[in-house]
Amino acid sequence: MPPEYDNELEYFYDPDEFHREVVYSGVSSPEAYSREQARNADKRAIETFGIPSILLMENAALAVVREVKEYAVFAVICSPGSNGGDGLAIARHLCIMGKDVRVYIIGDPKKGSDDFRTNLKIMTRLAPEVLNTVNDENFNEFESALKGCEACIDAIFGTGLNRPVEGIFKRAIEAMNSLTSHIVAVDIPSGLDCDTGEELGVAVRAARTVTFHRMKKGLDISPQFGGDVTVSYIGIPD
Repeated sequence: MPPEYDNELEYFYDPDEFHREVVYSGVSSPEAYSREQARNADKRAIETFGIPSILLMENAALAVVREVKEYAVFAVICSPGSNGGDGLAIARHLCIMGKDVRVYIIGDPKKGSDDFRTNLKIMTRLAPEVLNTVNDENFNEFESALKGCEACIDAIFGTGLNRPVEGIFKRAIEAMNSLTSHIVAVDIPSGLDCDTGEELGVAVRAARTVTFHRMKKGLDISPQFGGDVTVSYIGIPD
């Protein structure tokens, strides 16, 4: 049970006023992982068992697509890391399914992870017209897309974030929280500390979170950020 009050997090949380649904999809263990445990599980799958990281990314993307397929209009918000690579793979599947998709990348795509760049290359060939960057000059366009979407996919930051969110990233998350009616977070809401549940300056307030392999500790400590949670199997061995 999350604490009713935590001086470090500086918010009051009444468990009687907040109710969420947690679904385990192909996952048998209710254990909640820390940042390090999540990282080690990925590393073991890749290095010990030889499972390509991009295959895990693909499985993660499909897990999210299963949860959002009833919607028709999407804004997918990414940064150039692994979480953003998940977002691009999600966007690809939604495009193939005939959905109305707009992708917004925050940060320099050239600095992205290898898997992010692979999925960006695919999207550049498949549907270049849906790709956009977010900056001060086109922020109004970004806000309009948020207002017009049925579901906003949060694929900005993953479990590795451990520093305050600043600059254009903070501004984008604030816009997402204020302008969208339904946010689906990929693995963990962007800006939420995986270990402590602390809001790192600002954090996405999702209606649903699709997290992978195991529940994350931060989601249990601060469930008001993650909303309903699906814990999905993506092929990581126990």
